[in-house]
Amino acid sequence: MKRSIILLCLIAMACLTISAQVKKRPAGNKPAAKSAPVKKTTTPATFAIVNMDSDVSLEKPLAEGPDALYFINQLGRSVLAIDKKTGNISQYLPGGRDKMITAIGHDGKDLYMMVTNVGLVRYDGKSRETSPCLFPTSDFGKGVIGHQHEFRGITFSPNKRWLVAYGTGALLFDMEGGQCKFVRQYDSNGIQNAFVFDDGGMLTITTSEIVAVPPTAGKDIRPYKEVEGGAKIYKVKSDIMATTVKDGTLYGCWNRFLAKTPLPWQDIKWELVYQLESEDNRFQNFAIGPKSIMAECEEYGQYYVEWSSSDFTGTPAIKAGLKTTIKHPVFGTPIEQKRNSDQLYYDQQGNLIMYGYSNLDIYNPDGIKGYTSLQNKTTKFNGE
Repeated sequence: MKRSIILLCLIAMACLTISAQVKKRPAGNKPAAKSAPVKKTTTPATFAIVNMDSDVSLEKPLAEGPDALYFINQLGRSVLAIDKKTGNISQYLPGGRDKMITAIGHDGKDLYMMVTNVGLVRYDGKSRETSPCLFPTSDFGKGVIGHQHEFRGITFSPNKRWLVAYGTGALLFDMEGGQCKFVRQYDSNGIQNAFVFDDGGMLTITTSEIVAVPPTAGKDIRPYKEVEGGAKIYKVKSDIMATTVKDGTLYGCWNRFLAKTPLPWQDIKWELVYQLESEDNRFQNFAIGPKSIMAECEEYGQYYVEWSSSDFTGTPAIKAGLKTTIKHPVFGTPIEQKRNSDQLYYDQQGNLIMYGYSNLDIYNPDGIKGYTSLQNKTTKFNGE
């Protein structure tokens, strides 16, 4: 009897437990809702490193077209192209021993080049030999400096009407209506940079002087006569290391100073923009981009000054090197890039292009735009 009573009690307790579990079950026996998946965050690729083979050397100012960047290779033996979308590097255009490509420029439509023993050439997209020579500089009888001097770069006015080829001297051409009309020459040594404006006036920069050539100047201007042709010569006390023009203002750096002067240039008056702390500091180069500014400096070693603005506002960051997420192939630690660049250039997408004889770096703190095959790694280019 007692056993029967105990057995009935155990059965009753089991039934109550099952009933409680059924009541707690969600209506319709629906499974519990799953939690939302966690979104993966990706760190933007801010750096790309390209090391060049010994047969490759990037020299002189580059030229930017809609789809590619163009570089003079090995003193003009060829032109390299880097696809701005994919980052693919190729031998774009061969030069030659007697016909070196010494300067290049792009007007947004065509690539132009100065070729030794030939002249000013507009590339036809096929070969240098089939490309038309717009102005021959190989004829000694013309009296044009191009037959005997090497060029460094080609630049255009904002409206693309005027073209200046510069180096050891400068040649100005009027390209209106598809023509190529020689306008004037300025005979000088070691022109490092040149600018031409929509009215045909131009500036030429050497390490020791700035020469302003108005659009009304004569056809042949010599440096030893300041008033000749209406040109003005402004001497500087220290070597000018780099210059650029932005929004009607000329910027330049020398020693530990970075300064600006408004244009037009009839009376250059430098206004200090930034001064490095120590007298042992030196500006080596700088470039102004759409959202930032980068300067390379030197004081017993390389370092960088970076502004997060395009007008020098705000306090710049002083950096011993540029940090990357690219791992060192031997040590496995992130590479901090520290190397001298002969040229600094912001492309149309806002990427900073830093290059010298054997190296090319692409930097964008907001993430590199384009150049997909080069992003966030070290690439070796062997010249083929």
